[in-house]
Amino acid sequence: MEISARRTDRPGRDSFLRGLAAGSPIMAGVAPFGLIYGAAALTLGLSPGQALGMSLTIFAGSSQLVFLDLWGQGVSTLALILTGLVINLRMAMYSASIAPYLGPQRPLKALVGAYFLTDEGYGISMGRFLSHRPKPASPFYFYLGAALPTWLSWQICSLAGYLAGAMVPESWSLDMAVPLVFLALLIPMLTRGPKLIAALAAMVVAVTAARLPMNLGLILAIFIGIAAGLFSGRSRRGAS
Repeated sequence: MEISARRTDRPGRDSFLRGLAAGSPIMAGVAPFGLIYGAAALTLGLSPGQALGMSLTIFAGSSQLVFLDLWGQGVSTLALILTGLVINLRMAMYSASIAPYLGPQRPLKALVGAYFLTDEGYGISMGRFLSHRPKPASPFYFYLGAALPTWLSWQICSLAGYLAGAMVPESWSLDMAVPLVFLALLIPMLTRGPKLIAALAAMVVAVTAARLPMNLGLILAIFIGIAAGLFSGRSRRGAS
């Protein structure tokens, strides 16, 4: 019985280790954002429990960075929640596209898989599943292995950033690093077409609706920007 159990578990273990090897190089790319998040969390007054608790429970880098930026501006709780949901809507699309490759799972394993879903883990796993290389014997465990390095890097660097931020003078204004990071990510994406139109529409609405109560102008700008980008994309496809 023991020999049979070991043979059964080996495909999952081997697939997990292969996924771990594929996902490990991503740790270096995640580290700077984790450091920035931890330092900014300290600067904005979050306790260690709040900062690390957010990383452990939410585990969504972009949402956490946006949360800090908006929370520092005094945005309402409702606006924070809605913004987080909008930012993470892409995870629903990721889940729908990767589910057929992972196969049916028990509820607990499905929850674990959903928790570890990130851009990096999804990209690495789908790249392997769609390639011409032999498929992992256990795709689910390959996915977990590919996602785990991102989780480890984010948690460790969040803590390191928080601890290091305590040694940085307040005059450095580390909280400004959050919007600067997003500007650095956003500007290269603003090419011609729907992306640029979406950004311009959202910018105009955000500025003109800045005086709405509970900072709802930001939420309105997000939805208007998405609608403008979708409309522009459909118009282009219709014209072609």
